[in-house]
Amino acid sequence: MNEERIRNWHERRMTAVVEAVPAPTAFDQPGPGPSGPEPGKPGSAVERLELARAAILERRNGQWRRTMRRLGMFVAAPIAAVGLYSSLFATPLYDGEAVFTVQTSASSAAAPNAGLFGIAGTNSTIADAFKARAFILSRPMMEHMQKQHGLLDHFAALDPLTRFDGPLGLNNDPYAYYLKRVKVSVDVQEGILRLHVFARTQEDAVRFGNAILAAAEHHVNASSDKIGNDQIEALTRDVQRAESQVSNSRQSLASVQARRGELSPEQAATAIYQLVSNLELQLSEAERQRDSLRAEGLVDSPLLPALDQRVRELRSQIGEQRGRLVNPGGGALSATLNEYEGAASKKEIAQARWQSALNTLQQAYLDVLQQRRYFVRVVGMSAGSFAKVRDYGAIAWPLLVLIGLGYALRFGSRRFQKRLAA
Repeated sequence: MNEERIRNWHERRMTAVVEAVPAPTAFDQPGPGPSGPEPGKPGSAVERLELARAAILERRNGQWRRTMRRLGMFVAAPIAAVGLYSSLFATPLYDGEAVFTVQTSASSAAAPNAGLFGIAGTNSTIADAFKARAFILSRPMMEHMQKQHGLLDHFAALDPLTRFDGPLGLNNDPYAYYLKRVKVSVDVQEGILRLHVFARTQEDAVRFGNAILAAAEHHVNASSDKIGNDQIEALTRDVQRAESQVSNSRQSLASVQARRGELSPEQAATAIYQLVSNLELQLSEAERQRDSLRAEGLVDSPLLPALDQRVRELRSQIGEQRGRLVNPGGGALSATLNEYEGAASKKEIAQARWQSALNTLQQAYLDVLQQRRYFVRVVGMSAGSFAKVRDYGAIAWPLLVLIGLGYALRFGSRRFQKRLAA
């Protein structure tokens, strides 16, 4: 069934091709004579079919030639132009490379640990690495390298398409050109950075790379010192204020002691209470002896006047000592004790605050030492032995623009000539 369909399709196609061939004209008709049609004249359908096939083949060959010409014009010619310029005119550059990192004492100590214990230190190291990268690829670094080492001037002697501030406004942006010649990549897993500096000679690549590393190291150290110094200065001011409060509270306490005439009102009050207690015991004993004599009817005893006198003296002494504790006139020991306790409480609070501020300052010193950033050069700056062309993109697009303009002028002139000929 399928074979029959295929055979029918071939027959229909052959019929269509034969019908598409022009019918023979009068000149194509066979002339009289027994020999039939003249040689070279397509008199039969088979001959017309062969001519149609030859015409189709010729048309396909023509399309292929036109496609190859266009491919050579629009693809091979630009590639050849870029390759020719790169091999004959472009300036090859050496690649200077260095490996470095930024770490702290805490992160370096925690580096041998694995798992979750090293996450905090790793994140801090990566953040510091990206900060160092941002500084190296910043405009201030570009300006520093140009001012101190003439980095951009070094690239003014390259070929016209890759040099700095080239013709027709090529590479006229200093910062963009700096980013083409200085590159920094960050290895997130290891927390290390790779610096690449391109230059015309190996010595210049190493020189520029070392200068960038030195500036980055100075920046990291200065930033770390500034952060630590700011923290220490703020905490030191807190400690100084606490010391001033302690000094003022001590002076207030000394003023109370000098004004009241008591070095330690608490001890004085304790001594008075003990003295009153002793006097009260003596008074109780004297009253007991006196009451015992009276109870026995010895009212004329010579001991009774002495006991009465003793009782009066003891009561007077007790009243006097109690008067020292409470005196409405303001000179009482109780007022002195209240004022003393207030000044002593302020002194204790000031000392506690000072001690807390001092402990915080000491802890801050330890934290600053642990969190101090260190610029570590893992691999020093070195340059490869071979130079190669680096700016194929910068070479390609100006040449493509020029070739495109040439094609546009060529096709435009052809169309103009055709219109004139018409």
